[in-house]
Amino acid sequence: MTEKEFLKKLGKKIAQHRKASNKTLVDVCAVIDMEKTNLSAIENGRQNATSLTLKKIADAIGVEVAEFFK
Repeated sequence: MTEKEFLKKLGKKIAQHRKASNKTLVDVCAVIDMEKTNLSAIENGRQNATSLTLKKIADAIGVEVAEFFK
């Protein structure tokens, strides 16, 4: 798997969990103090998130970070 493929797969999982928690991009961004364009870029595999950003996103949607990698 290439790095690009990995980021797309990770972003897709983040988006799936966010949507399952009934939270919008705006909802999550308000909690984690991030621009909507940045979270969108992460979910679309165009931006690499730090481990701390992944933790903030996971906390905001009520899942463990490990869920993003299953």
